[in-house]
Amino acid sequence: MTIALARTVTPPSAPAAALALDRLRGRGWDLYLIVCVALTPIIVPEGPGQTAIGDAFNLLAVVAFAGRLLLRPFPVTLPLLLPVLVIATGSMLAITNALSLAASAETLLVDLYLYSTFVVLVALLSRRGDLRSVRIAWLATAVVVALGGIASEVVTGAISPAGLLALRGPRLSATFVNPNVFADYLVFSLFIGLGLERQLKRSLLLPSFGVLLLALISTKSNGGLVSLTLGGLAYLVARLWDSSWSRPMLAGVAALAIAIALAGGWALTEWGAGSSLFRGVAEHSFLGRMGHSSESRQRIWQHLRQDYARSPLGIGPGNSAYQMLAIGERERPDSFLSKEAHNDFLAYAIERGPLGLVGLLLFTGMAFACALGARRRIRERLGGGPGANALWAAVVGSLVATTVHSTVIEKMHFRHFWLFLAVLFALAAKSPLPDMTSAEPAVGLRPGAAHPPLAPAASPGGNLS
Repeated sequence: MTIALARTVTPPSAPAAALALDRLRGRGWDLYLIVCVALTPIIVPEGPGQTAIGDAFNLLAVVAFAGRLLLRPFPVTLPLLLPVLVIATGSMLAITNALSLAASAETLLVDLYLYSTFVVLVALLSRRGDLRSVRIAWLATAVVVALGGIASEVVTGAISPAGLLALRGPRLSATFVNPNVFADYLVFSLFIGLGLERQLKRSLLLPSFGVLLLALISTKSNGGLVSLTLGGLAYLVARLWDSSWSRPMLAGVAALAIAIALAGGWALTEWGAGSSLFRGVAEHSFLGRMGHSSESRQRIWQHLRQDYARSPLGIGPGNSAYQMLAIGERERPDSFLSKEAHNDFLAYAIERGPLGLVGLLLFTGMAFACALGARRRIRERLGGGPGANALWAAVVGSLVATTVHSTVIEKMHFRHFWLFLAVLFALAAKSPLPDMTSAEPAVGLRPGAAHPPLAPAASPGGNLS
């Protein structure tokens, strides 16, 4: 839906803060947002402390934003502030047990950096309509990164063309530190694309989906594929919820699908129906690797639980990988150090103690409340219609997918996760002041943006990825 830009005039009584807020819609900030989206997936090569080139631009933006805030104060909201403070409190208590104070200090600095960047992003994004240009930039960047990663691996011979679709063998990382992080980014990108239905031509969307799915399969990431599947189911439920189907009919269809799945599982268990076929598929597919990965994670989690028993306040932020293991319990052939927890909830509980886990659960719950409550705001920004339904369903699906992925990967320190959160809270935000206006057309609005400004949000982190 295309909305014409309107000229409005600032009322004489408009508060001075409105003028300051209006400057946040300048073209310089527009350019920063696009650059931020484009640089978020460029992690390799890494700088000191796992920094990347995009971090320099984000820090400059935070400094510029803080300077403007000090010179001309204006309202800034801090969503998720409560869970962030709870997590920070747990982290400070856990530092007393840290084996590596340097690792804890680095982790807390990353938390502060991600939180600050997040607040700035939401403050900017919430004043820019339906964020169509930002979402298109995300999808375009993801396609370019995926194509570049595939081409690089095929040309160098690291992965054969047939090996891209193979369920075993070399795995695609592209510009990320490892395939699992890349898979997490690709899952978000697929949902970003689904949210652009009716806002971008199918002739552009469908090939984009094909490239992203090929790249996701090439990562051979169990967690990425499972999280996409469950997030996709959540997306379908959200789309149906917004459809003309009656609620009882939806409940009936859902109950039938669950019954069929349970009946199939029972038949497989009791009668061994298709068991030979299932075993063959499992042995020669990602299901076999999934079983191996599960065993490896179980060993890591068991060691961390033992460490936690000795330090109930937490072993210290970022200290999971600094725990010493006995010679017969080594997880790496060349090291006696443990590995990361590979689970956000377990990592926060063990590294940051009970308060860390409570804070993360509260953080997750508030994010879901925001996503479910964003339905009306998204309709307002897009002017209603199927496009608004698709965007809301994509937001819900993304959040379900990333929450599922949190059970097998530590993604709270991923830059693209915080960028997604910024988009989510910006779409759900209220306008902080009456419509701000000027003698010129509103800079921040773009064709397809139904409403002018809106407000910001906040949160925590771990090592950068």
